[in-house]
Amino acid sequence: MKSIIITVLGNDKPGLVDTLSDFIVKHNGDWIDSRMSHLGGKFAGILSINISAVDAEKFIKDISNTELGLQILCEVTEPSIAEEFNNYHIDLIGQNRPGIIHEISHVLAEYKANVEGLSSEIVEAPMSGEQLFKSHINIHLPITISKLTIKKRLERIANEFVADIKLK
Repeated sequence: MKSIIITVLGNDKPGLVDTLSDFIVKHNGDWIDSRMSHLGGKFAGILSINISAVDAEKFIKDISNTELGLQILCEVTEPSIAEEFNNYHIDLIGQNRPGIIHEISHVLAEYKANVEGLSSEIVEAPMSGEQLFKSHINIHLPITISKLTIKKRLERIANEFVADIKLK
């Protein structure tokens, strides 16, 4: 069995996921995990499939040459070596300004945290109507780094950005 990570990007239109999933099924693939979104008028996605080793090469060749109307990139993945870590979730909301994700990701990288998931959006504040930056980040933090250590660093960033940040 092989695992393949597939990234897709193209003009958004109804039926793209159906067409993509049909293509995977017809090649005996199993859709395992995915993240897909509509961004700037485009359909963007990343997904993981499992497929037999026998079918994997043909699948990659066929999907690369298909007329789905998507830019497609495939990569066969290897199992990763399991490291010991703690899972944490960061919630942030505050005034929007450039550099928020950069500052947070810099701290996370400094402590060897791995970003497992990140979503962000601009929302309107309920009463004032000002633009707020809202983000949810899932991380794996090495067990050698204490939650309190990273929490203090993130709180310093929150103070600089006039934001509320929670590490759970």
